[in-house]
Amino acid sequence: MRTILFFTAFLAAVTGLTVNAQVGVNTPNPTSSLTVNGSFAATYKTVSASGTVGADDYYTAYNSAGNGTLTLPAAISGAGNFAGRTYHFKNTGAGNLIIAANGAELIDTQNGTGAPNITIPTGYYAFLVNKGTITGTTWELVLFSSSNSMPSVNQTYLFSSAQQNAFKQTCPATTGPAWQNEEIKYNQGMAINTGSAFDGLSGRFKAPTDGFYMIYGSAQFDNSEIAGQPGFAWCVLYLVKNFLTTPNNQLVQNFHTNPGVFASGIVSAVVHLNKDETVSMASAARLTNAGSQYQVTATSIYGYKIAN
Repeated sequence: MRTILFFTAFLAAVTGLTVNAQVGVNTPNPTSSLTVNGSFAATYKTVSASGTVGADDYYTAYNSAGNGTLTLPAAISGAGNFAGRTYHFKNTGAGNLIIAANGAELIDTQNGTGAPNITIPTGYYAFLVNKGTITGTTWELVLFSSSNSMPSVNQTYLFSSAQQNAFKQTCPATTGPAWQNEEIKYNQGMAINTGSAFDGLSGRFKAPTDGFYMIYGSAQFDNSEIAGQPGFAWCVLYLVKNFLTTPNNQLVQNFHTNPGVFASGIVSAVVHLNKDETVSMASAARLTNAGSQYQVTATSIYGYKIAN
């Protein structure tokens, strides 16, 4: 096959003719203009300073503690136009990487207008292709993504806890103008607790790492064992962020007015937590007889990390 390729190139050079053919590498039956039956390799380069992207570049990893700018090559009109050329960039350092178009040229980011540059934060990747145009948007951003947006399986921190119907938690009812919020505890029924991130005694999930977490909780308000079986004037179920320091920092709530002796609540939220921040399920209620206590039962909470 090397002989055939050499002869084809030699013939084209000698005669000045354009050769239309399908070329195969490791295959006698190419199915496209170029068919490669095997692995493919291109230039891999690591840089730590600003500079210009060259014609021989393909994949560039920027690894620096500071910010830097890589400038794309200028468009060429006529012979030498490199329409379809692709570049891949990954920021593996701690600073921001800026990919800049040359001069007055722009990068088409699919937002309706071109941008003179794009910023690639730490851990992000960008894939660009040249459009072959010589003014305006000469480059097109094909893909922009984060390689660390999804946590690994062993860092999803799945947790699940539930109290059985036999266990009822007694909570202080609201009797004055200020609502009395109470964290719901999980003294029994722990099913999953990855990395021991959930504390059943306090009712708090503590984030082991920064990231986005999905939290879901449910509870049954049940005064059937309170003396006189008082009804609820109102009751509310919460998900609360950092209850220990800010008990009124509610993420979401489920509210009932005059539900009687029983009421159910379901709450869920996606929340960003910094490391060691917490989410609790909590409740508050006022009784129709102005009593000082109510109960919750059949409570459950579960969640997991969904993204970094």
